[in-house]
Amino acid sequence: MLQEKNMKTFKKILIAIIAIVVLAVVGGYIYFDQKFTPEENYLTIENSSGEVPIKWLGIDKNVLLLPVKFPEDSTKYYMQFDTGSPYTLFYSNSIKAIKGILIENERAKASFQIGNTRIFSNEFKLFDYGKDEANDSIKIIGTLGADILENRKTMVNLRDNHVVINLPETPVEFRDKLVNFKFKKRKIIINASLNGTDEKFLYDSGTSAYELLTNKENWENLKSPNSKVTVEKSRSWGNTLTSYSAICKNTILLGDQKVSLNEVTYVEGFSNTQYMMMKFSRMTGMLGNKIFLKNCIYLDCRENKIGIN
Repeated sequence: MLQEKNMKTFKKILIAIIAIVVLAVVGGYIYFDQKFTPEENYLTIENSSGEVPIKWLGIDKNVLLLPVKFPEDSTKYYMQFDTGSPYTLFYSNSIKAIKGILIENERAKASFQIGNTRIFSNEFKLFDYGKDEANDSIKIIGTLGADILENRKTMVNLRDNHVVINLPETPVEFRDKLVNFKFKKRKIIINASLNGTDEKFLYDSGTSAYELLTNKENWENLKSPNSKVTVEKSRSWGNTLTSYSAICKNTILLGDQKVSLNEVTYVEGFSNTQYMMMKFSRMTGMLGNKIFLKNCIYLDCRENKIGIN
Protein backbone atom coordinates (compact mmCIF):
# COMPACT_ATOMS: atom_id res chain seq x y z
CA MET A 1 0.00 0.00 0.00
CA LEU A 2 2.81 2.38 0.94
CA GLN A 3 4.72 1.47 -2.20
CA GLU A 4 1.65 2.20 -4.35
CA LYS A 5 1.21 5.55 -2.60
CA ASN A 6 4.87 6.41 -3.18
CA MET A 7 4.49 5.49 -6.84
CA LYS A 8 1.49 7.81 -7.22
CA THR A 9 3.43 10.62 -5.54
CA PHE A 10 6.39 9.99 -7.85
CA LYS A 11 4.11 10.13 -10.92
CA LYS A 12 2.60 13.42 -9.76
CA ILE A 13 6.07 14.90 -9.26
CA LEU A 14 7.19 13.63 -12.68
CA ILE A 15 4.11 15.11 -14.37
CA ALA A 16 4.70 18.41 -12.60
CA ILE A 17 8.35 18.47 -13.73
CA ILE A 18 7.35 17.70 -17.35
CA ALA A 19 4.72 20.44 -17.20
CA ILE A 20 7.28 22.95 -15.93
CA VAL A 21 9.75 21.99 -18.69
CA VAL A 22 7.05 22.30 -21.37
CA LEU A 23 5.97 25.68 -20.03
CA ALA A 24 9.58 26.85 -19.93
CA VAL A 25 10.14 25.77 -23.54
CA VAL A 26 6.91 27.37 -24.75
CA GLY A 27 7.57 30.49 -22.70
CA GLY A 28 11.12 30.71 -24.04
CA TYR A 29 9.87 30.35 -27.61
CA ILE A 30 7.29 33.11 -27.11
CA TYR A 31 9.87 35.37 -25.45
CA PHE A 32 12.46 35.04 -28.20
CA ASP A 33 9.82 35.15 -30.92
CA GLN A 34 8.61 38.49 -29.56
CA LYS A 35 12.15 39.71 -28.88
CA PHE A 36 13.21 39.24 -32.50
CA THR A 37 9.91 40.41 -34.04
CA PRO A 38 10.42 43.95 -35.37
CA GLU A 39 7.73 46.59 -35.22
CA GLU A 40 5.77 47.39 -38.38
CA ASN A 41 7.70 48.80 -41.31
CA TYR A 42 7.59 52.59 -40.97
CA LEU A 43 9.11 53.42 -44.37
CA THR A 44 7.39 54.80 -47.44
CA ILE A 45 9.42 54.10 -50.57
CA GLU A 46 8.79 55.54 -54.02
CA ASN A 47 10.42 54.88 -57.40
CA SER A 48 13.17 52.55 -58.52
CA SER A 49 16.65 53.81 -57.67
CA GLY A 50 18.57 52.92 -60.80
CA GLU A 51 22.17 51.81 -60.27
CA VAL A 52 23.43 53.32 -57.01
CA PRO A 53 27.25 53.14 -56.69
CA ILE A 54 28.71 51.35 -53.68
CA LYS A 55 31.39 53.06 -51.63
CA TRP A 56 33.58 50.70 -49.62
CA LEU A 57 35.40 51.53 -46.40
CA GLY A 58 38.66 49.75 -45.58
CA ILE A 59 41.09 47.87 -47.79
CA ASP A 60 39.17 44.65 -47.04
CA LYS A 61 35.84 46.28 -47.95
CA ASN A 62 34.83 46.30 -44.29
CA VAL A 63 31.74 48.47 -44.71
CA LEU A 64 29.28 48.83 -47.61
CA LEU A 65 28.04 52.41 -47.92
CA LEU A 66 25.37 53.93 -50.18
CA PRO A 67 25.11 57.67 -50.90
CA VAL A 68 22.01 59.55 -49.71
CA LYS A 69 20.86 63.11 -50.39
CA PHE A 70 18.42 65.40 -48.61
CA PRO A 71 16.26 68.04 -50.33
CA GLU A 72 17.91 71.44 -50.61
CA ASP A 73 21.17 70.06 -49.22
CA SER A 74 24.15 69.69 -51.59
CA THR A 75 26.14 67.56 -49.13
CA LYS A 76 26.59 63.89 -49.97
CA TYR A 77 25.95 61.70 -46.95
CA TYR A 78 26.33 57.95 -46.61
CA MET A 79 24.47 55.19 -44.81
CA GLN A 80 25.68 51.65 -44.22
CA PHE A 81 23.66 49.01 -46.07
CA ASP A 82 23.13 46.37 -43.40
CA THR A 83 20.68 43.55 -44.08
CA GLY A 84 21.31 42.31 -40.54
CA SER A 85 19.45 45.33 -39.15
CA PRO A 86 15.63 45.15 -39.22
CA TYR A 87 15.37 48.96 -39.30
CA THR A 88 16.63 51.92 -41.25
CA LEU A 89 17.84 54.36 -38.60
CA PHE A 90 19.93 57.45 -37.98
CA TYR A 91 22.94 57.91 -35.71
CA SER A 92 21.85 60.66 -33.35
CA ASN A 93 25.38 62.05 -32.89
CA SER A 94 25.94 62.38 -36.65
CA ILE A 95 22.76 64.15 -37.79
CA LYS A 96 22.68 67.19 -35.50
CA ALA A 97 23.58 69.64 -38.27
CA ILE A 98 21.30 68.17 -40.96
CA LYS A 99 18.33 70.50 -41.50
CA GLY A 100 16.39 67.84 -43.40
CA ILE A 101 15.99 65.71 -40.24
CA LEU A 102 13.52 66.79 -37.57
CA ILE A 103 13.68 65.05 -34.18
CA GLU A 104 10.50 64.74 -32.11
CA ASN A 105 9.80 62.43 -29.17
CA GLU A 106 13.05 60.49 -29.70
CA ARG A 107 12.14 59.69 -33.32
CA ALA A 108 13.22 61.39 -36.55
CA LYS A 109 11.15 62.77 -39.38
CA ALA A 110 12.99 62.87 -42.70
CA SER A 111 12.86 62.42 -46.45
CA PHE A 112 15.94 61.49 -48.48
CA GLN A 113 16.92 59.95 -51.79
CA ILE A 114 19.06 56.99 -52.78
CA GLY A 115 19.52 57.37 -56.51
CA ASN A 116 15.99 57.95 -57.83
CA THR A 117 14.32 56.28 -54.84
CA ARG A 118 12.66 58.51 -52.27
CA ILE A 119 12.44 57.18 -48.71
CA PHE A 120 10.51 59.01 -46.02
CA SER A 121 9.00 58.45 -42.58
CA ASN A 122 7.94 60.29 -39.44
CA GLU A 123 9.17 57.40 -37.28
CA PHE A 124 12.85 56.77 -38.00
CA LYS A 125 14.59 55.20 -35.03
CA LEU A 126 17.61 56.94 -33.53
CA PHE A 127 20.70 55.16 -32.28
CA ASP A 128 23.10 56.80 -29.83
CA TYR A 129 26.09 56.22 -32.05
CA GLY A 130 28.43 58.02 -34.42
CA LYS A 131 30.04 61.43 -34.09
CA ASP A 132 29.72 64.96 -35.36
CA GLU A 133 31.20 64.46 -38.82
CA ALA A 134 31.13 68.07 -40.01
CA ASN A 135 34.85 67.93 -40.84
CA ASP A 136 34.94 64.37 -42.18
CA SER A 137 35.19 63.76 -45.92
CA ILE A 138 32.87 60.74 -45.59
CA LYS A 139 29.78 61.62 -43.59
CA ILE A 140 28.16 58.40 -42.31
CA ILE A 141 24.83 59.20 -40.71
CA GLY A 142 22.96 55.93 -40.30
CA THR A 143 22.03 52.41 -41.37
CA LEU A 144 19.86 51.23 -44.25
CA GLY A 145 18.20 48.14 -42.84
CA ALA A 146 16.27 45.19 -44.23
CA ASP A 147 13.04 47.21 -44.08
CA ILE A 148 14.01 48.77 -47.42
CA LEU A 149 13.87 45.25 -48.89
CA GLU A 150 10.50 44.23 -47.45
CA ASN A 151 7.88 43.47 -50.15
CA ARG A 152 10.31 44.74 -52.79
CA LYS A 153 12.79 43.51 -55.38
CA THR A 154 16.43 44.47 -54.88
CA MET A 155 19.70 43.74 -56.68
CA VAL A 156 23.02 43.84 -54.79
CA ASN A 157 25.69 43.69 -57.47
CA LEU A 158 28.95 43.31 -55.55
CA ARG A 159 30.79 42.27 -58.70
CA ASP A 160 30.11 45.58 -60.46
CA ASN A 161 29.78 47.70 -57.30
CA HIS A 162 26.21 48.95 -57.38
CA VAL A 163 22.82 48.36 -55.77
CA VAL A 164 19.36 48.76 -57.31
CA ILE A 165 16.47 49.34 -54.88
CA ASN A 166 12.77 48.79 -55.61
CA LEU A 167 13.12 47.10 -59.00
CA PRO A 168 9.85 47.04 -60.97
CA GLU A 169 10.41 43.47 -62.20
CA THR A 170 12.77 40.51 -62.01
CA PRO A 171 15.85 40.96 -64.24
CA VAL A 172 15.89 38.53 -67.17
CA GLU A 173 19.23 36.96 -66.16
CA PHE A 174 17.74 35.73 -62.86
CA ARG A 175 14.38 34.34 -63.98
CA ASP A 176 15.65 30.76 -64.32
CA LYS A 177 17.96 30.87 -61.29
CA LEU A 178 15.60 31.64 -58.42
CA VAL A 179 15.32 29.51 -55.29
CA ASN A 180 13.29 29.99 -52.13
CA PHE A 181 14.51 31.74 -49.02
CA LYS A 182 12.88 32.96 -45.82
CA PHE A 183 12.47 36.62 -44.99
CA LYS A 184 11.62 35.94 -41.36
CA LYS A 185 11.47 38.91 -39.00
CA ARG A 186 13.34 40.85 -41.69
CA LYS A 187 16.20 38.35 -41.62
CA ILE A 188 17.40 36.85 -44.91
CA ILE A 189 17.66 33.14 -44.14
CA ILE A 190 19.06 31.04 -46.98
CA ASN A 191 18.91 27.24 -47.26
CA ALA A 192 22.04 25.96 -48.96
CA SER A 193 24.27 22.90 -49.03
CA LEU A 194 27.70 22.79 -47.39
CA ASN A 195 29.76 19.59 -47.55
CA GLY A 196 26.66 17.79 -48.81
CA THR A 197 24.61 18.81 -45.77
CA ASP A 198 21.63 21.15 -45.88
CA GLU A 199 22.33 24.20 -43.73
CA LYS A 200 20.71 27.54 -42.93
CA PHE A 201 22.64 30.78 -43.32
CA LEU A 202 21.85 34.40 -42.57
CA TYR A 203 22.92 36.88 -45.27
CA ASP A 204 24.18 39.89 -43.31
CA SER A 205 25.72 42.64 -45.44
CA GLY A 206 26.82 44.31 -42.20
CA THR A 207 29.46 41.59 -41.69
CA SER A 208 31.04 42.82 -44.88
CA ALA A 209 34.67 41.76 -44.47
CA TYR A 210 33.87 38.09 -43.75
CA GLU A 211 32.82 35.15 -45.88
CA LEU A 212 31.26 32.93 -43.21
CA LEU A 213 30.92 33.75 -39.54
CA THR A 214 30.10 30.68 -37.50
CA ASN A 215 30.58 29.18 -34.04
CA LYS A 216 33.90 27.77 -32.85
CA GLU A 217 32.86 24.13 -33.31
CA ASN A 218 31.89 24.65 -36.97
CA TRP A 219 35.02 26.74 -37.47
CA GLU A 220 37.22 23.89 -36.22
CA ASN A 221 35.49 21.43 -38.56
CA LEU A 222 35.56 23.66 -41.65
CA LYS A 223 39.02 25.23 -41.56
CA SER A 224 41.82 23.58 -43.49
CA PRO A 225 44.29 21.51 -41.42
CA ASN A 226 47.34 23.50 -40.28
CA SER A 227 45.82 26.72 -41.64
CA LYS A 228 47.34 29.91 -40.28
CA VAL A 229 44.86 31.69 -38.01
CA THR A 230 44.50 35.45 -38.41
CA VAL A 231 43.41 37.24 -35.22
CA GLU A 232 41.90 40.72 -35.41
CA LYS A 233 40.13 43.07 -33.02
CA SER A 234 37.35 45.44 -34.11
CA ARG A 235 34.39 47.43 -32.81
CA SER A 236 30.74 46.74 -33.68
CA TRP A 237 27.78 48.64 -32.18
CA GLY A 238 29.87 49.48 -29.14
CA ASN A 239 31.21 45.95 -28.59
CA THR A 240 34.88 44.92 -28.87
CA LEU A 241 35.09 41.83 -31.06
CA THR A 242 37.98 39.41 -31.57
CA SER A 243 37.80 37.45 -34.83
CA TYR A 244 39.68 34.26 -35.72
CA SER A 245 39.88 33.56 -39.47
CA ALA A 246 41.35 30.54 -41.23
CA ILE A 247 41.61 29.17 -44.76
CA CYS A 248 38.75 26.95 -45.82
CA LYS A 249 38.40 25.02 -49.08
CA ASN A 250 34.70 24.34 -49.49
CA THR A 251 31.76 25.16 -51.72
CA ILE A 252 28.30 26.39 -50.78
CA LEU A 253 25.63 25.23 -53.22
CA LEU A 254 22.59 27.51 -53.57
CA GLY A 255 20.26 25.87 -56.05
CA ASP A 256 22.52 25.18 -59.04
CA GLN A 257 24.88 28.03 -58.23
CA LYS A 258 28.21 27.22 -56.58
CA VAL A 259 29.85 29.82 -54.37
CA SER A 260 33.42 29.20 -53.20
CA LEU A 261 34.05 29.34 -49.46
CA ASN A 262 37.73 30.23 -48.98
CA GLU A 263 37.73 31.54 -45.42
CA VAL A 264 35.83 30.79 -42.24
CA THR A 265 35.69 32.95 -39.10
CA TYR A 266 34.43 32.78 -35.56
CA VAL A 267 34.10 35.80 -33.31
CA GLU A 268 34.36 36.35 -29.58
CA GLY A 269 32.55 39.35 -28.12
CA PHE A 270 29.15 39.18 -29.78
CA SER A 271 26.32 40.23 -27.50
CA ASN A 272 24.15 37.57 -25.86
CA THR A 273 21.27 38.74 -28.06
CA GLN A 274 23.24 37.99 -31.23
CA TYR A 275 24.24 34.53 -29.97
CA MET A 276 20.67 33.75 -28.91
CA MET A 277 19.32 34.92 -32.27
CA MET A 278 21.67 32.51 -34.06
CA LYS A 279 20.80 29.64 -31.73
CA PHE A 280 17.07 30.38 -31.79
CA SER A 281 17.03 30.40 -35.61
CA ARG A 282 19.19 27.23 -35.80
CA MET A 283 21.53 28.81 -38.31
CA THR A 284 24.97 27.53 -39.24
CA GLY A 285 26.34 31.03 -39.55
CA MET A 286 26.26 34.41 -41.26
CA LEU A 287 27.34 35.01 -44.85
CA GLY A 288 28.99 38.40 -45.31
CA ASN A 289 29.66 40.37 -48.48
CA LYS A 290 33.15 38.95 -48.94
CA ILE A 291 31.89 35.57 -50.14
CA PHE A 292 29.80 37.28 -52.86
CA LEU A 293 32.32 39.81 -54.19
CA LYS A 294 32.38 38.05 -57.56
CA ASN A 295 28.60 37.75 -57.68
CA CYS A 296 25.38 39.65 -58.17
CA ILE A 297 22.57 38.90 -55.69
CA TYR A 298 18.88 39.35 -56.52
CA LEU A 299 16.39 39.42 -53.64
CA ASP A 300 12.63 39.30 -54.13
CA CYS A 301 11.22 39.87 -50.64
CA ARG A 302 7.66 39.80 -51.96
CA GLU A 303 7.82 36.24 -53.31
CA ASN A 304 10.77 35.19 -51.09
CA LYS A 305 13.02 34.25 -54.00
CA ILE A 306 16.79 34.70 -54.28
CA GLY A 307 19.17 34.37 -57.21
CA ILE A 308 22.96 34.40 -57.39
CA ASN A 309 24.69 35.20 -60.66
